[in-house]
Amino acid sequence: MTLFDEPNLTGGIDDALISTAQEVPTFPIMILVFVFFTILLGGATAQKKRTGSSDVPMWAVLAGLSTTFLALIMTMGEGIIDLATLGIVIAVTILCGLWFFLSKVRGEQ
Repeated sequence: MTLFDEPNLTGGIDDALISTAQEVPTFPIMILVFVFFTILLGGATAQKKRTGSSDVPMWAVLAGLSTTFLALIMTMGEGIIDLATLGIVIAVTILCGLWFFLSKVRGEQ
């Protein structure tokens, strides 16, 4: 009895992702969280090094949009992520957008 059956890599990367997602259901969610925080922390850190300050709400929106696009691509392969996960990703993106628009004071660009 094996703990994890290796995916068939001869069918392509999508078959490997689907079989890995079926064996480890949290794998696609971990990928989405990794992408979100990599863009958020990497962008904010790079901006802070360049300008001395970082606009975290803007980077949260960019990370949310990137994660949403990745999640939409992952919904095309059947069995990678479900609609509940996609709904949560879209909700996080909307909340980041609200945070961004409410963080700006009138007249600030």
